[in-house]
Formats: sequence, structure tokens, C-alpha cells
Amino acid sequence: MDRLQFIMPVRIVTEAGRPVTEIYDVEEALTFLQNWSGAPESPIYQRALNSCFAATIDQESADDARKAFMALARVSGILARDMSVPAGVLESETRTKPPGA
Repeated sequence: MDRLQFIMPVRIVTEAGRPVTEIYDVEEALTFLQNWSGAPESPIYQRALNSCFAATIDQESADDARKAFMALARVSGILARDMSVPAGVLESETRTKPPGA
């Protein structure tokens, strides 16, 4: 697997009625962020952009960039409905739960 590839694509919908776009890796996320005309000028947008840039030069992992991109998509309302899960759920899926928990 390419080091910049997301373990699972991030699915976004930029406008109601438009088809879902799947973002498969850091480079696609970065391209989307740089070209997104509706991009909010906010700290969370800047964090996603910085995280994707950092991943391209091995300063952050693709997983960290994916999480930052997903967070932005969630708060911006462009995360596809089938990707919409409560904050923290995706991160908790990777943790091992003790038996009976």
C-alpha cells in the first residue's frame, strides 16, 4: 500500500444532489482542499491543509491527515451521510476493548 493512501476513502458531497466523491489518499485530499471554492477560512481548514502537506513530506502519517480531513468534512457539512459517525468513534474502533466492555 502506498504510504499516502488512506486505509479507507473519505466520502464527501460538496453540493446537495451531487454524486459522492471518494478521496483515496493524501494527494487527492490536498488537491481538493486547494481547489475547494467553498473552503471555510478556519483553523480546522488550516489544520487539514497543514496535515496533508506534512504527510507528503513524512512529517505526519496518512492516517493523521485523513483524520484532519474527515474532521473538516464533518464540521463543514460535506461528509457523506454514510460516513457520518459521532466524533471519536473511528478512533475508538482501533483500540482494543477489554473483554466484557
